[in-house]
Amino acid sequence: MNRAPRPLLVLGIVLVALTLRPVIAGFGPLLPRVQAELHASAATMSLLTTIPLVCWGIFALVTPRLTRWRSPEVLIGLCTALIALGTWLRTGAALPPILLGTVLVGVGIAIVNVLLPSLLRRDFPRQLGLMTGLYSLAVVGGAALASALAVPLERTLGGWRGSLGVWAWLSGAALLAWVPAMLGRPARSAGPAVRGPSVWSNPATLPVTLYMGTQSLVFFTWLTWLARLLQDRGLSAEAAGALLSLGNLVQLPFTLSVPVLASRLGNVRPLVFGLVACNAAGLLGLTLWPTASPLPWVLLLGVGAGSAFPLALHLIAVRARDAAEVPRLSATAQGFGYLLAASGPFLFGALHDLSGGWSASLSALLVGTAAMLVTGLWAAQR
Repeated sequence: MNRAPRPLLVLGIVLVALTLRPVIAGFGPLLPRVQAELHASAATMSLLTTIPLVCWGIFALVTPRLTRWRSPEVLIGLCTALIALGTWLRTGAALPPILLGTVLVGVGIAIVNVLLPSLLRRDFPRQLGLMTGLYSLAVVGGAALASALAVPLERTLGGWRGSLGVWAWLSGAALLAWVPAMLGRPARSAGPAVRGPSVWSNPATLPVTLYMGTQSLVFFTWLTWLARLLQDRGLSAEAAGALLSLGNLVQLPFTLSVPVLASRLGNVRPLVFGLVACNAAGLLGLTLWPTASPLPWVLLLGVGAGSAFPLALHLIAVRARDAAEVPRLSATAQGFGYLLAASGPFLFGALHDLSGGWSASLSALLVGTAAMLVTGLWAAQR
């Protein structure tokens, strides 16, 4: 248990969680200008989203080993500093420093992704649903803030580099807020980790991992490409960024309420059906009615994503056999899940390059949504 005062610990959790998505969400509305300046293809540009997801997958798998070296609180602090450094490097004048910064950001977020949710079950066992919702709310809120401010910041700060770089300051503020948490626990783990049974002996591991992967694939694909798609269909950069932000903002009440509701329900399968229906309806609308107002389709995508992510975190927490297994199940589900999700933005962009339009890409994403339904229902079985 962390000895830091509860209000300071909650503040640190919220601010660190806020730093986990702006580097990706703030990139989508700026993508056309970045692509034009770097003279890159759509598939190449998708690497700036794909690389973090690959890092999230690889480094999530090794995170439990790192906790034998330092406490989770210290690791989260170090990774928040790494996110700040990587965000600054992504403002470089050429592709190599941008890619290096992208890797550093991906590594930092990967480790925090695993450790922070596991601390919720350890330090807030009686408020797990509420704290999971608050954590999810901060993660999604960071994405909404970044997508809403991307274009205004670009114009205010004189270019896309300033717009992306400003989020390094948020990471710095989060690091300062996390200091009480680091002081509330020993810097090193108390002792050698006690090895329990393999996480793969838990029947829930495979379905939870596949659900985490498919819901992440769907979300990060449209988060990366939705603004570009809308601009190609005639919207201005400001309007496309505003709609992307709205798609993130509408998630907020669901990120807070879904974990609480899931904690009270004995069976979360109705939630799976509902969130998949929202995702599918949004994608079908964008595919079948390209000239219609995209507002309802974006709202539906937001509702689906705002429900899917916190439900995945809830399933990790409750399908672990005990509190000690939570970080290992979290590492496995996020590790292999994000490696699966990394293919989404790249394939979506590659299909656009090959077909010259968006219908093939959207149809492929609908297939991913169907996979999310199957894996979600499987993961929800008790």
